[in-house]
Amino acid sequence: MKLKLLFTTAILAISTLGLLAQDKKRKEIGFIVGLQRSNLDYNQISTMNVAEEAKSNIGGSFFLNSRLIGHFITLRTELGFYSKGGTYTSADPTVPNETNLSYVAAPALLLQTKIGFLKAYAGPQLGFLITAKSKTGNTEQDVKAAFKTTELSGVIGAEMNLPLRLMAGVRYNFGISNINEIAQGTSRPGMYMLYVGLRLRK
Repeated sequence: MKLKLLFTTAILAISTLGLLAQDKKRKEIGFIVGLQRSNLDYNQISTMNVAEEAKSNIGGSFFLNSRLIGHFITLRTELGFYSKGGTYTSADPTVPNETNLSYVAAPALLLQTKIGFLKAYAGPQLGFLITAKSKTGNTEQDVKAAFKTTELSGVIGAEMNLPLRLMAGVRYNFGISNINEIAQGTSRPGMYMLYVGLRLRK
């Protein structure tokens, strides 16, 4: 599995370098930042009488759009930071109240299509776990060992260009791989993001 992920990362990196070597006139670069709403549920929660709620965070990324077919179809590469987590309510005082995971997203190659003033995109995303913290009462604990170092997910979204090179959009990130390192435990977190952005060059 790790070899497969390394191979995927290498392919993404090579593709990104190839894009950077192309004609600069065919590129659009910029960044996005927005509000993320994520859940981090587990298959064991229903049997533990634990109520789980989504958690809000801030995240964003830099992007590079490279035209493939005029302005109609674009290859979108991103590199960014995002957080996933959840809050929990239980009668058991040993159950954590909160869990926070922070990731750096490796270049995600997304196929983007322009439809009028809207752009829709979809593709895979590979994330690398940076920190994992769990909070029980006022006590915070490092729980990075309980989660896998990489996460494979899918991304679908839509955005529109605004005046002054501004942009706004929404996306959904859904888990493909199980990020739980504990045996018999599974977790494939999802995340919604509402964002604004700026095109630095178009």
